[in-house]
Formats: sequence, C-alpha cells, structure tokens
Amino acid sequence: MKSSSPPPCIAIFGGSFDPVHMGHVALAESFIHLLQPTQLRLVPTGRSDLKAACRASPEQRIEMLRLAFATLAENTPLLIDEQEINRAELGIASYSVDTLTSIRAELGHTASIVFLMGIDQLQQLQHWKNWSQLFELTHIAVATRPGFTLDTVDQLVGDQFKQRASNIEQLRTKPYGHTYLQTDLAIDIASTQVRNGNNLALVPPAVLNYIQQHHLY
Repeated sequence: MKSSSPPPCIAIFGGSFDPVHMGHVALAESFIHLLQPTQLRLVPTGRSDLKAACRASPEQRIEMLRLAFATLAENTPLLIDEQEINRAELGIASYSVDTLTSIRAELGHTASIVFLMGIDQLQQLQHWKNWSQLFELTHIAVATRPGFTLDTVDQLVGDQFKQRASNIEQLRTKPYGHTYLQTDLAIDIASTQVRNGNNLALVPPAVLNYIQQHHLY
C-alpha cells in the first residue's frame, strides 16, 4: 500500500514591490533554502490603506517580479498571484487576512502556508486588519534586519510570536499557527532607496534595465 504524499508547502511573499530589489530576492531565497517549498507565491499589493499609491503600474511591477525571480524560478515553482491587484481594479483595498483566507480556501486545510516577511513588517502587524486571525490561516516566518529585534515589536504581537515559535520542520509539515525567526539574513534595503533615484545597484540587473528602459522612478 502506497503512502500518501505529504501536503504541499506554499511560501507566500507579498509586498508593493515598487520596485522589487535584492533584499526581496535574498529573503525569498533564504526561506526557499530552508523550507524547500512546493511553490513560491508572490503577491503584489493592490490598494493598501497603510501605504501610499505605487509609482509603477501593476503591469510594470508584475514584469519586474518576473525578471527579478527568473533564476530562482528555474528550480522552485513560482506563481505571481494577482488577486490583490484585481481587487484594486474594483476599488477594493487589500488586506493580508483576506488574501490568505482566499489562498487557504484554494489549497485546503492540510496544506502548509508560510507567510514570509521582514521584521519591519512584523513591527507594523498590530495595525493590520484582524492580524491575530493570520495565525489561524498561516505560519509566519520573519527575517531580521539590522537594528530590529523582537523587543521592538508591539507587545501583543511579540508575545504571540514568541509563544508560537517553532522550527522549520513544523512549518513545512503543519498547516498553520507557528512562527519562525530567521536571524542569518541581515539585509537593510528599502524600496524608497531606489524610488528616490539612489542606490539603483540594489535592484537585480534585469530589473535595473527595465527601470531605465521605461524611465521609472
């Protein structure tokens, strides 16, 4: 009797990606190395109540993601999930809890879903819509950045994160509810450093060519 195959492990990485930069790629690569996920799913934001409107168009951000992650996609199945952009076209703001609810409904209750983020995003988590519900939908895996620690996170968020701390194997095999802090990745890059015309070397070469060809930022 054949044993059933393990449930899929899907790594979710969302953001405005305006533009995508080397920090985004490094964070994704780091967790792909650890998790060996079935799929990496990139979710460019549509309209957010917490961020200003994007400078690049949705189509431009999607193309920059394709260019930035082309090499990584050779070994890890990659999907660019446009659901938040589609909602924005209807005038609907994007909330991670809604996106993850949709993905959970799509993948079923046994799939492992791992939501990737930088610790700067974790610091803002208390402002996210229904943030505590995220733990009922996904694992949360966080990469640190220079100058940030869990001690700088909102106490309620930090307590939840610490109580749910686990290991990579738990993230890979359980469907949701665990957290993981990746301390080996310390890259301090923000998209604003590129949008203001500085540090264009912080974006992948193919993305830089695209930015220059289309006179972005």
